[in-house]
Amino acid sequence: MVIRRYTPDDKELWDDFAERSRCGTFLFKRDYMDYHADRFEDCSLMAFNRRGKLIAMLPAEISGHTVSSHRGLTYGGWITPVRHFDGTTMSEVFAASTSALREIGVKELIYKPLPHIYQTTPAEEDLFCLFRLGAVQTDCVLSSVIELQNPAPMNESTRQSIRLATKAGVIINESEDFSGFWVMLREQLRLRHDATPVHSIQEITCLKKSFPENIKLFTASQDDKLIAGAVLYICKNVVRVQYMASDETGRKVKAMTALVSHLVQKYSGKYTWLDMGGSNEPASGELNSGLLLFKSGLGGRGIAFSTYSINL
Repeated sequence: MVIRRYTPDDKELWDDFAERSRCGTFLFKRDYMDYHADRFEDCSLMAFNRRGKLIAMLPAEISGHTVSSHRGLTYGGWITPVRHFDGTTMSEVFAASTSALREIGVKELIYKPLPHIYQTTPAEEDLFCLFRLGAVQTDCVLSSVIELQNPAPMNESTRQSIRLATKAGVIINESEDFSGFWVMLREQLRLRHDATPVHSIQEITCLKKSFPENIKLFTASQDDKLIAGAVLYICKNVVRVQYMASDETGRKVKAMTALVSHLVQKYSGKYTWLDMGGSNEPASGELNSGLLLFKSGLGGRGIAFSTYSINL
């Protein structure tokens, strides 16, 4: 088996393999990964069998003596084909790749497996290999997801919030006003979490142009004024809320509850999961119990986004 680093000449091969893999997400396309190439030194790996056929790819970046699942992505892990790939092959890929990384002086591999809801077919051979390699779990984010084929019932408090939003004249629509939403998003993140969006407005609009069917914005308005919004990342079987924000007026009239309820109705039967994102505080990792209660009331149930470390 041959392991080598991705180069821009591999773009067509990479994108084609990602499209046909068990990992149903557009985030692994190079036009998404490379938009922040100036922030991260790419160290994505490609594994070829003895016949020279590409059999696995790892989106990754390098910093010092550490190679990580790409920090510009919410999740990562080896991208693998639908057929002719099993636990034995995965073990061989890990053995060859860790050996290749050691040869270039890498001392640690930080690995973020793809959560099962983003897999179009089961693909957890890497979790077995992590265990066998003695990997240590270093982080865990609890994300709340709704099963769109069979949503859990909303609680009474959530139903009351939806009625309040309707009575207050809250209107939900798909929108192209990313700039207006970004002004509100930046302000609310600053006030409530002392944080900033991962993407700038220039970056998200550029990505929207590259992936118009995968990146959507839905907004809630009252009297034609934007009061809440959510940016969606739409994959093969998952609709993920990548960003959500509401101003003070939106919180008073429960606009975000109405917006998420609208998304559940819109995408039920078309996709399998609605991922509302994590409820961990960015700095401490502790659960934000209020945010988690909001998502649970909508029918959200927990999925873990884990991170592992392997000493090489």
